[in-house]
Amino acid sequence: MKTIPNDQDNQIIEQLRAGSKEAFRSLFDAFGPKIHAFALSYLKNNADAEELLQEVFLKLWEVRASLDISKNIKSLLFKICINLIYDFIRRKNIEKAYLDYSVNNQLYSENTWNEVIYNDMLNTVNLLVAKMPEQRQRIFRLCKEEGLSNDEIAKQLNLSRRTIENQLYRAVSFLKEKLLTGSLPVFLFFFFHCK
Repeated sequence: MKTIPNDQDNQIIEQLRAGSKEAFRSLFDAFGPKIHAFALSYLKNNADAEELLQEVFLKLWEVRASLDISKNIKSLLFKICINLIYDFIRRKNIEKAYLDYSVNNQLYSENTWNEVIYNDMLNTVNLLVAKMPEQRQRIFRLCKEEGLSNDEIAKQLNLSRRTIENQLYRAVSFLKEKLLTGSLPVFLFFFFHCK
């Protein structure tokens, strides 16, 4: 493990401020193992410590242009590290609290969320159906909302079965074009409700 003498701090910070990747690499080589060990002592998980180490040096790179050459680089790196550890622990505590809440209120929260998503998707489909020609809308609604067969729709509307099939095909093609470019929930909604 390389170390950087204190009297070289100014020079390395100046190089880093100028965007030197060599200076960045030498700082990573010198302080990376120490920061990793420090993070591991708090986080108790090697993968989390590795991720935090990357974040420390990413943050250093992001602020490099505003670094103060009179400051000690080691102190700065550990200050960044400590702040990120606090953020990480706070985030984990929030996630844990949310998971605990979700488990304790699972039935209510899942049903409510599913209902919101379903109603949003249904609203989107209804808005699109409303843009179809009137006869196509009617045929689509009789099929999808009332569950009538093509023969039943043909009989009720006094149209041929072929016309019903053609209008349903056009309706579904229109919805496919409009919905399948969206998110996965819209995609799934389409295939479960508009086949």
